[in-house]
Amino acid sequence: MSIADILRKTISWLESHRFINILLAGGYFLFIYFMHDPVVHLSVWVMNFFTLPVYNKVVLGIFALFLILFTVFLIGQLKEHKDNRKLKSIYLFVTLALIVIHFRIMFEMNIEIIHIFEFSILAVLLFPLTRRFGATLLFTIPFMLLDEWHQYIVLYPGYVEYFEFNDVVMDMYGCGLAMTALLICNLNGPEVKVLWKRPEFISLCLFVLFVVIALKTCFICSYPHEKCSNTFLVLNGIQGVQTFWHQYPGRDVVYHVMQPIEALIYIPLLAFFYFGLDSFRKQV
Repeated sequence: MSIADILRKTISWLESHRFINILLAGGYFLFIYFMHDPVVHLSVWVMNFFTLPVYNKVVLGIFALFLILFTVFLIGQLKEHKDNRKLKSIYLFVTLALIVIHFRIMFEMNIEIIHIFEFSILAVLLFPLTRRFGATLLFTIPFMLLDEWHQYIVLYPGYVEYFEFNDVVMDMYGCGLAMTALLICNLNGPEVKVLWKRPEFISLCLFVLFVVIALKTCFICSYPHEKCSNTFLVLNGIQGVQTFWHQYPGRDVVYHVMQPIEALIYIPLLAFFYFGLDSFRKQV
């Protein structure tokens, strides 16, 4: 039995055992949520033991090897399942390109690539509950935001200076890669409604509307210098002029910090892009 067959059978089993599926998905997210700080401490210990340059090279090497093997596996699946091969290939290689670009310009340390693995697994666990690629990605976003809020406000207040939209976007790439892989492995699922009738599309529009209203009413604000009193959340607390490149303190490393307005535009567009995965199915 091939890996793809095992994956298909596992997802079918989870779909017919929804309560267990919910427990697995919820338990896995709680593991991500509460184990973040212990994993960070372990990562720092390993980094100090081997030195940062060595640690970065090892992490990069492991990630590159995994990505190559995973891509080879999916190319094999594309050869086996020939329907819509070109469009599936476009989604695969666009996602891989976006991951590499994001990795190169948006992260200060290579270990941040762990977001790909964390949320691709969560997406696979949530997929049997929706049986739609776009819906799975969209309904994973609240988990991403909650995880980043926990780090920003609860775990590292004062140390983390901004809400990590960089991480949220990488989480979405992980979900998008997982959903693309499931499609390539021929897990198409049932027919879907036209885009504007789908719950995920309506939810995305409502999400954008909520964020706009929250910004306009100062429920959340982008920067501390804005005239917002008693705001619930300041998204970017970096003092001074915001420039495109941000330098990591004490190190010769520069990277881009995604600003709130960038995230408000890019995250819905990226979600909308992955809604297209469901276009491979017959629509009703």
